[in-house]
Amino acid sequence: MTLLILGSILFLASHMISAFGLRARVEAIGGHHAYMGLVTVLSVISLILIVMGYQQTSYQQVWMPLPASYALASYLMPIATILIVAGNIPGNIGRHIKHPMLTGIAVWAFLHLLANGDLSSTIIFITFGGYAIYRRLTLQPQPSESKPIYWDGLAIALGLVVYGLFYYFHEALSGVGLS
Repeated sequence: MTLLILGSILFLASHMISAFGLRARVEAIGGHHAYMGLVTVLSVISLILIVMGYQQTSYQQVWMPLPASYALASYLMPIATILIVAGNIPGNIGRHIKHPMLTGIAVWAFLHLLANGDLSSTIIFITFGGYAIYRRLTLQPQPSESKPIYWDGLAIALGLVVYGLFYYFHEALSGVGLS
């Protein structure tokens, strides 16, 4: 459990560097790439710690998820993956949904929180979902011009492919089977 908690704290700290006023200092020393590199390295380390911590932690049931929560997650996860992908593609989805990647991560975390009732999963999904909600509320939307509709089609198609891959490989990636 210690590695899981340390990884969660490191993830939040690495993503909150700008909130602590340290981004300007890091960029003054090494530039924008140094800042992005620092966040990337800390994020990768935090994810490794979270995965190792999750694997080492014994299962501790906190609550029993409702059976409907599994169905809800199955139906809404494609939307979450489409939003996550759309946050990285210059389409119109981001013009209509504030920060689609953060919105998708929040939806992903919420659905997984509903479907999992163990302590380790709760820590993980509150960490990622809480951060996504915080950043979504504190970031200002970036005005953008209308883009060709094919970008949105690409975001939807790639989002569904990503969903399919995660669905197929979910057990191998997380140790939790979906069938």
